[in-house]
Amino acid sequence: MSFRKSIPSTKCSPFIGSAPKRTSRSHPRVIGETTICFAIKVNSENLATLRRFIETSQPRKCRPDCWAKKSLSHGWMLPYLLAADDFTWKRWSHWYDLMQAGKIAGNGIPQIQWCSHSNSTARKMLENTLDSITRHGGWKGWSSWSYFNYLMDWLLYAFGHPGHNAEPKEPTGAEGAGDRLYQVFNVETLLAYPYDLFGDILAENQHGRHAGFFPTPMNVVEAIVRMTIQDDDARTKTVCDPCVGTGRMLLAASNYSYRLYGADIDGTVIKATLVNGYLYAPWLVKPFPFLDGPNLNPHWSASVSDSLARIKPDYYENTTPDPNGRIYEPIKKRICVKTASTSRVPRSER
Repeated sequence: MSFRKSIPSTKCSPFIGSAPKRTSRSHPRVIGETTICFAIKVNSENLATLRRFIETSQPRKCRPDCWAKKSLSHGWMLPYLLAADDFTWKRWSHWYDLMQAGKIAGNGIPQIQWCSHSNSTARKMLENTLDSITRHGGWKGWSSWSYFNYLMDWLLYAFGHPGHNAEPKEPTGAEGAGDRLYQVFNVETLLAYPYDLFGDILAENQHGRHAGFFPTPMNVVEAIVRMTIQDDDARTKTVCDPCVGTGRMLLAASNYSYRLYGADIDGTVIKATLVNGYLYAPWLVKPFPFLDGPNLNPHWSASVSDSLARIKPDYYENTTPDPNGRIYEPIKKRICVKTASTSRVPRSER
């Protein structure tokens, strides 16, 4: 069915109103607040159109005269995400239809054609986004991990994640980072080139290398998932990754299953998984209550998490269940390091 749609259209969102305006002479987003009408026919045609627009547009630069008239509200970016997804992969529309039906219906899960490697345009946008956090130089320095962690908190707040209902505190020496991120981050670019860019960036980061973070290549992950999920209809099958990292295994599995779970000892990578879920797999961050009702109860989830954390190997002797674990719902951070002297086991040895 062909119809016309404006990108973004806040009317497409059943969750939130319009995003606040920014004070600037120019539009602060590549597509963002620019009204562009397309005739929606098929996803592949829309995707090609979106990619052409992104690749021929000039990347946005931070403007010192662009600031917020008022603070950005919790979930302000969600309408943009929903509109861009409706133009490409239609997964949030699919999620909404199933929530309305209250049961599994339809002919299957809308498929995402994952990129086998990072796209240079998307990678450059994300690198520019991280660079914009600090006021001097780039983000790759001693504070790189804190800058990345701040970006994850900023995105989860912008998407309306219930565990991030307050605007995150800007890193020391990075005052105004939120305004700069608003100007350069482009959610449509990540949807145009679906891939776990966060995993690549963390693997190349000094802190990530020191922690032994080595994500499995995306094409290998897809092959593993295809070999593991062999059912004709695996939509109600449970998929759990106990060392979820940035969520690549669950992203690939989202083409087959609605029931996705993961755990990790690193809170930052779990946040990256949640961001990836908002971008590409809605049922990862907002599970269907008619499939996983008990697990959506915070008290039940906390009891399960704590019981798992109590069954821990010897090298976690000095660790405790994370008291802030609820902010990672429904993906749970099972264990947190109690003392700075506690050693961490590289992922390759887990």
